[in-house]
Amino acid sequence: MKRKSTILLLFVAFLTLVSCKKSVVLEEKVVFPNANWAFEYKAIKFNSFIKESKKPFAIILELELKGVQNVEMFYAVFTITTPKGGATMKSFAFNFVTPQEPIISTKSGVKIYKLTLYPKKYFSETGDYTFEVNQLSNKADNYGIHSLTLRIEKTKE
Repeated sequence: MKRKSTILLLFVAFLTLVSCKKSVVLEEKVVFPNANWAFEYKAIKFNSFIKESKKPFAIILELELKGVQNVEMFYAVFTITTPKGGATMKSFAFNFVTPQEPIISTKSGVKIYKLTLYPKKYFSETGDYTFEVNQLSNKADNYGIHSLTLRIEKTKE
C-alpha cells in the first residue's frame, strides 16, 4: 500500500510540474554587466513564435535589483510588434517605494520587482512577435539593476 501511495504522489508531482511549464509561453532573462542597465543596452528585445490565442495571456516583467536604488521610480516603454508589423506601445514605471505587486526578496539582499503589464492579452495572429523594453531613465538611475525578465504565461479567463 505504501508503494502505491508513493507512486501516486510522484505521478501527481510530475503532472503538476508539466502543467505549470505548459502555461509559460516565453520566459527570457537578460543580465546586465556590473548590475548596470547601461545606455548601450537601452532597448532590450525578445522574440517569440506565438500562436493566435482564443484565451488570454499575462505579460509580466521582473526587474532584479542588487543594492539600494537611488531613485523612487524606473520608467520604460514596452512595445509589442506583430508578425505583420503592427505595433502596440505602453509606458510603465516600476515604483521602488510603493510597488504595485509584492516584492520577491532573497537571502542575499536581492529584490525582484514584478509588474504585470497586460493581465489579459490576446494575440490575434500566429507568427513571430517582438517584445521590446526601452528604458527612459538617466544613466545614474540604472545602477543596481541586475537583470530584466520577460514572462508570458497563459491565464485563466
